[in-house]
Amino acid sequence: MTQDIQIEDLNVYFETASGPVYAVKNLSTTFHAGKISGVIGESGSGKSVMGMSILRLLPNTARVTGKCFFGDQELYTLPLRQLRKLRGKQIGLIPQNPNASLDPVMKVKRQFVEAVTAHTSLSRRNAAQDAGALLEQFGFTDAGAILDRYSFQMSGGMNQRLVSALGLINQPGWVIADEPTKGLDAPLRNQVYRVLRQIYRKNHSSMILITHDLLLARQLCDDIRVMYQGQIVEQGDARAVIDAPKHPYTAGLVGSLPSRGMHPIPLPDPKCEGHSGCPFYPRCEKATAGCAEHPPGEVTLPDGRKVRCRLYG
Repeated sequence: MTQDIQIEDLNVYFETASGPVYAVKNLSTTFHAGKISGVIGESGSGKSVMGMSILRLLPNTARVTGKCFFGDQELYTLPLRQLRKLRGKQIGLIPQNPNASLDPVMKVKRQFVEAVTAHTSLSRRNAAQDAGALLEQFGFTDAGAILDRYSFQMSGGMNQRLVSALGLINQPGWVIADEPTKGLDAPLRNQVYRVLRQIYRKNHSSMILITHDLLLARQLCDDIRVMYQGQIVEQGDARAVIDAPKHPYTAGLVGSLPSRGMHPIPLPDPKCEGHSGCPFYPRCEKATAGCAEHPPGEVTLPDGRKVRCRLYG
């Protein structure tokens, strides 16, 4: 049975000449097995850093504290040999940057075959057949020809679908999908959406979907976490969060959508620099003087969602 992924007090920072820069701060959350959990927020909010920390795929310059449990296994202290057996088989990854993930001097077929044979006893021939069948689900009409090419011979959109297929090829119980529709036009986004939903239903996979696409998250996810400056500021049922956001930041993200009038979130007020309160205070149109003095605690609302905002204190 697939296990939950539980993060406890996660901090991720990078050392700079000006001191440590935090990408994730004091983050605790549980991703429940059997669900698709969305993580949304602006660029730089810490979404991808949080996701990559689960599999310990951050660069060596990152400093990580806290704990991450996969069932009863603590992933941050798990021996690397055991972690490598878990990656790709029990927890799959769809990375954000396909050009950095696909080997340009290795044919696509070999990359798929190695991904399968590293974790299973399938023959190379059967592994290639499974790869071709999966590529057809992702909209490749001539999967055999695609497998015989190199990644540099294909478009960015094609490579994005290839890394999505690579992350799913072993039918892992968990998938971390980091911007799986990035750079794709509307028809291909819908194609990827359908495949992810199909894989989820067929294999009972659990998924962490990291995305800028709020409407995709609303359609695909069971629940959503909204991140701002390394913290989760709102989390709850996906449709409730998008349709009736409670945190001013979430409301700003939704209001920025073209379908909602495209009202951008205000830039930070320079007069608010140096405060010790809510991180969203310099941009919040509902802020009060108290918001600048103390960081808000997490409040559970009657509908079950959790919000980190003094409006609900």
